[in-house]
Amino acid sequence: MKEKYANEEFLTRWLAGELSEEELAGFEASDVHRQLMAIDDAAKSLKGPEIDVEKALLAVNSKNQNTQKAPKIKRLWAFSAAAACIALLFASYTYFLGSKTYSTGIGEKETILLADGSTITLNANSSISYRRFNWEEDRAVDFDGEAFFDVSSGNDFTVKTSKGTVSVLGTQFNIKNRKDFKVQCYEGSIEFTPLDTNHPSMRLQKGVEISLMNGEIHQKQFSKNTPDWKNGFSSFSEQPLSEVLDELTIQYPIQFKIDAIDINRKFTGNFTHTHLENALKTTLEPMGIQYHVSTDKRIVTLSE
Repeated sequence: MKEKYANEEFLTRWLAGELSEEELAGFEASDVHRQLMAIDDAAKSLKGPEIDVEKALLAVNSKNQNTQKAPKIKRLWAFSAAAACIALLFASYTYFLGSKTYSTGIGEKETILLADGSTITLNANSSISYRRFNWEEDRAVDFDGEAFFDVSSGNDFTVKTSKGTVSVLGTQFNIKNRKDFKVQCYEGSIEFTPLDTNHPSMRLQKGVEISLMNGEIHQKQFSKNTPDWKNGFSSFSEQPLSEVLDELTIQYPIQFKIDAIDINRKFTGNFTHTHLENALKTTLEPMGIQYHVSTDKRIVTLSE
């Protein structure tokens, strides 16, 4: 229904007073009308240049009197003004109700401050997007990658991921939404609602984490006060080497060439985000894997 109202043809008819009583009643009861009125109220608070209306009208009348085809010009001016009004209205609606997106590249981290005082710290190769307008009434973000959320109290705060949604009022938590999926609650409590309807919603208290593996949800306790990646390193506990290599390519602009390496072997340990050679040494040497880094430091060849 929203798409019916949020288009130029409908808004043109509305401004021209061409809507039926039924259409007008439906439109005035819609979110689109409410949001446009809120945008209009906000626009009225903006200051612009003062205009001498009488002087402007005299100038227009003088021009019209000196023109042989005044009626045609008047109609053309009116049409142009209406078109400009529609374009401005639609552009304003699109801008304010459009999405704002933040993203990080390989090895990058960024902290975003939201209008309500909440902060989202993105790990490398991650992104979030949210609607620009009316944020405090509709606190929802679309998210991919990994991030730490510090949410200020207020209306429900919802994080939408490819595996489900996380909802809170105000708390701290970390979400990893990559090939693997993990949610950790660092303060307060959060609720996770899986997209897979075979699993029920779950409430997590401080110090509890869940992960999705092969369609199954696993829950356990943890004791750390902040995610390791915020302190500049990635850590692993009995996780496949393939996940370690994936994480290395997220933190460093490298690719791996693998020669008969068993990437399902389990690894326990960590690596730094600030020094490639040290990161490779601490992850590969303990597993007896040899490696060679190309001259441009882009390709890492692995061998037994």
